[in-house]
Amino acid sequence: MAGQHQIWEHKTLTGITKAFSGDGYERNLNGSSSQNTSFAQPSGISLSPDLKEAFIADSESSSIRALNLETGGSRLLAGGDSVFSDNLFRFGDHDGVGSEILLQHPLGVLCSKDAQLYLADSYNHKIKRLDPASGRVSTLAGTGKAGFEDGVALNAQLSEPSGIIEAGKGKLYIADTNNSLIRCLDLNKEQPELYTLELKGVQPPAPKSRYLRRLRRRTAAGTAVISVPGVSSEEGILSLNISVPEGYHFSKEARSKFSVEIEPENAATVDPLDGFINPDGSAVVHIKRSSPSASTGRVNCKVYYCKEDEVCLYEPLAFEIPLQEVIPGSAPAKINLSYVVRPRVATENLPALP
Repeated sequence: MAGQHQIWEHKTLTGITKAFSGDGYERNLNGSSSQNTSFAQPSGISLSPDLKEAFIADSESSSIRALNLETGGSRLLAGGDSVFSDNLFRFGDHDGVGSEILLQHPLGVLCSKDAQLYLADSYNHKIKRLDPASGRVSTLAGTGKAGFEDGVALNAQLSEPSGIIEAGKGKLYIADTNNSLIRCLDLNKEQPELYTLELKGVQPPAPKSRYLRRLRRRTAAGTAVISVPGVSSEEGILSLNISVPEGYHFSKEARSKFSVEIEPENAATVDPLDGFINPDGSAVVHIKRSSPSASTGRVNCKVYYCKEDEVCLYEPLAFEIPLQEVIPGSAPAKINLSYVVRPRVATENLPALP
């Protein structure tokens, strides 16, 4: 639970989930029990072969910790500040043993079947190995500079690797996050090699059409439909302006969004086809007609808004736009799509009318 700086447990038989270790303070504090142990954005976790410990990539303290699965206490394995638990700024890139080891925001950790620990040292753009017996950390792959390069592992490049799993004896699969790739580290060779995993027989996603989507036959129940005066220009700018009542604001967690449709299909192109509504309730869309014939457009909106410390609400909207037959030479149209959201009043507790 990175945001709460804790390790939680979920009991599959009872369905109960609760905190297991960590007092919730963001620091690198190792103790004998869960009450005197603190983590700092723990992100990676891997079980020891004997299932007595869990190894934690404690990202914000740039350290690797071992969690006792009986007591909830922890011990430091590598990185971080072993003296001042509140110091979350002891980071860098230095291999070695004990206090000389420096890591930088590791996000992934793997305990292999032979009990070696492999680390995704994310902000150093490296994969490292930690030998629990000697406590030594050594670099296996990456130059320390973000990039993309296959080949001999120590000369190859990654960009913020974050996930790591065992893919067979001596092979690791790595989630190379900023490169949006899966990389494979082969440790069986005399010089370990890093290469990109090839996904055979998997088709890449089709490019997203810039044509407006075909209109759905019906809008969802409860959708407010707003009719807009027709336009006959070849091009137009749609300016979305949605307001919420005083005391409300657009939700930051669930962002409001829009999408555009048209009938008949391929009658126009749009940029962007869909997207998020800005925190002030605005969005701008450019539309260009592909056919001079009349057509119909619709801008669908999903609006999420909240009243501070009370309630969050949702309202679906749809702006209907008649796209009339194009008049050649007409200036680009400016189409204002405005709407004021009004919270619906619950009626179940109102007195019955006489």
